[in-house]
Amino acid sequence: MYAVGIDLAWSPRNGTGLAIAEKKRSAWVVREAISDLGTNREILEVLQKHVGGRPAIVAIDAPLVVPFEKRGREGDRLITKLFGPYEAGVYPATRFYLGRYGGKRIWDLVADLERTGFRHDCHIVPEKPSRQFFETYPHAATVALFGLRKTLKYKTRQGRTYETRWREFRKLESLLRGLARARPAMVGVSDLLAGDVRTLRGGRLKAYEDRLDAILCAYVAAYYWTWGTRRNAIIGTLEGGYIVTPMTPAITKRAPPETRILTYEGFAARTSERTKRSLISDLKNES
Repeated sequence: MYAVGIDLAWSPRNGTGLAIAEKKRSAWVVREAISDLGTNREILEVLQKHVGGRPAIVAIDAPLVVPFEKRGREGDRLITKLFGPYEAGVYPATRFYLGRYGGKRIWDLVADLERTGFRHDCHIVPEKPSRQFFETYPHAATVALFGLRKTLKYKTRQGRTYETRWREFRKLESLLRGLARARPAMVGVSDLLAGDVRTLRGGRLKAYEDRLDAILCAYVAAYYWTWGTRRNAIIGTLEGGYIVTPMTPAITKRAPPETRILTYEGFAARTSERTKRSLISDLKNES
């Protein structure tokens, strides 16, 4: 069984990161982590080389289902409500917005993966070998997986210095090394990290960012395959657009109790308790 992470650039003119881990007994071993992939064909060639026709679960950082031309996805709004306080909200994905930045390659990749025997599905049967892929969001994943109070600021932004980014990269590197002690464990990450991130600038630092994001996506794939919705949430729907991310009960407390687009075992239990209390109150009022 393989766990694959793809940090997909919206346009093939920009580099895509890809990481592949293989399950060996109780741990996932990272076999490959690269960046600067261009076309969808290059992505598929790497997948074929390492995975072939064997079972694999693929987590992709890109909006895979975008049904509306100018109206945002309902799941994106809920993600921002849940993770906004951690500075992990999302830009609303619309076909108009993605089209301006070459987003058609995203949906072409969906079709390409389906043609090679992968099934697009945000629902999973934990620990059952399969070939499927789903959308994820690394910023939200880091908050839930590592208990961050705010997202790490390693990405390029206006006014953000190299010193700030290097410092945040070192934090991310430490967290990724720590996955060797997580459940499930992921090993082999240390061999793929930069010797000194301070030597990286510009395009080389961006390529390194893509590689680490791909490793993180691969871990989300392994984590979801292991735990399902016991420790992960599906936010949105397959038809209307969704994001799968690791989740905690504390984060779901920000969700409206009546929401119908959050699939997470902890949230379902909390909603059930609210309903029980409401029924008890109604019975008392009637008596």
